Amino acid sequence: MKEEKSQGNTNSLNLSDLADFQFGPAWARPGAASSPAYTERPARESRAPRRKESGERRPFNRDKREGERAPKRDTRRNESRREARPQRELPAPAEGFRVELRPANSILELFASNIQKQKRALPLIDLARVVMGDKARYDLVFMKMEDGPMLIHSTKGDQACWLTEAEATAYLWKAPWFAELYTREEIEIDAPNGSFNAVAVCSLGGEHIGPVTWHGYQAALMNLYRSKYATMPLDVFKNRISVDKSEETVAAWVQAASHKTVWKPTREGAADTILEDQRAVEADFMANHYSSVYEVVDKVFINGSTPRAVLSPGIAAHMAILSDKTRRFPQMLIPNLCHGMARHHLPIYKWHGNHFTGPSRVRALPEDTVLADRMMAIMNWAKENSGKKADLMFAELSGVPAGEDEASRQAATDAHAPYVADMIWLLEQGYIVVTSDNAVWFPKGEAAPEPATKPQPRKKNKKGKKAPAPQKQGTPEA
Repeated sequence: MKEEKSQGNTNSLNLSDLADFQFGPAWARPGAASSPAYTERPARESRAPRRKESGERRPFNRDKREGERAPKRDTRRNESRREARPQRELPAPAEGFRVELRPANSILELFASNIQKQKRALPLIDLARVVMGDKARYDLVFMKMEDGPMLIHSTKGDQACWLTEAEATAYLWKAPWFAELYTREEIEIDAPNGSFNAVAVCSLGGEHIGPVTWHGYQAALMNLYRSKYATMPLDVFKNRISVDKSEETVAAWVQAASHKTVWKPTREGAADTILEDQRAVEADFMANHYSSVYEVVDKVFINGSTPRAVLSPGIAAHMAILSDKTRRFPQMLIPNLCHGMARHHLPIYKWHGNHFTGPSRVRALPEDTVLADRMMAIMNWAKENSGKKADLMFAELSGVPAGEDEASRQAATDAHAPYVADMIWLLEQGYIVVTSDNAVWFPKGEAAPEPATKPQPRKKNKKGKKAPAPQKQGTPEA
């Protein structure tokens, strides 16, 4: 308390350090009209009348209308373009999991530290919109059900997560940690024998696979698929293969085919081992590194900013669907936001029909409470001017408004400082509320009634037996 009082200026009641998050709708931002219960919408502009109010209607001239009528647009070209570019279908979400979207702990810590610092009451729906404003601010939690598949999670910090060993092994070629395990070398070999007139080319990345009649074509095709495009279906990949008959393409392939890529493990004691193809590398990885790179888990947290390329398609589909749905309906996040804020020791309460969090739960000031003069002045002002700005309250109670020059502003700051310190205590007790737009509210009308201290005696019925105890009514949330 002493540390907060020592600040002694109105800047301690400013949310400027969270301006990037844009808390709340327009009315909840600094400089706008305040109301925590609703948003005032501007009146619609009156539409211009469709007809001129001039007594007579204009005669209808069919010939003139036909001449002025705009020609119909030919939409066949646009339709053909849409058909030529089919929408990429999202893979089916993997079954056997319970998936939740939760606020990341980093954003919860930021919320908690700034709420305790700024003493603001904030609606959880606005915090939910802040969370969904950036993929890095939320996590998706995958929890394996009884008959669900295994979750293979990377231990290298790249967030990679797979559902099968084949997917986990194929990721080896794109993993940022590949160079830690293997080194790549190029060696010269004899050029392929034969006369080749065309080369198969992958349109996805422009890679030259080789002539279809070449004996190594199938192996080269599958090696390219496993190393770069294993996340897409094999049939889709094969449909992106075209044939190029140009002499330059054939010559470039022959030049590339005269060199061979081999790999050497970097682990101790394997410097002389040469792995001549990708199958050999994958077999070596499974035998020597798989268990140290991956762990099999029943529950995993995956940040919303994780690229889909490092996730199993079934997991990425869950992420895309749930993220999009929660972004459109942020109220879905409120239950997990309640749990997260509670873990950071912040209360959750209902006020003005919405769930709020703040430095304290709102409550009425007990009638027998004796407050200091400044605190009582603040309470009385808030009761009579609920919803007005804190700057106005400080100016009226201290009698020193903030001026335009530096000396006047400093004088106002010094005069307001005692009231700021006392108001901080009232905010921590929940007797008054300050929202993110710097408005001061008197929440007595919304506070929960105090429960009865003494139970009422039960009446006896005609047979001399006590009547059953009445059911307890739930105390309304403060």
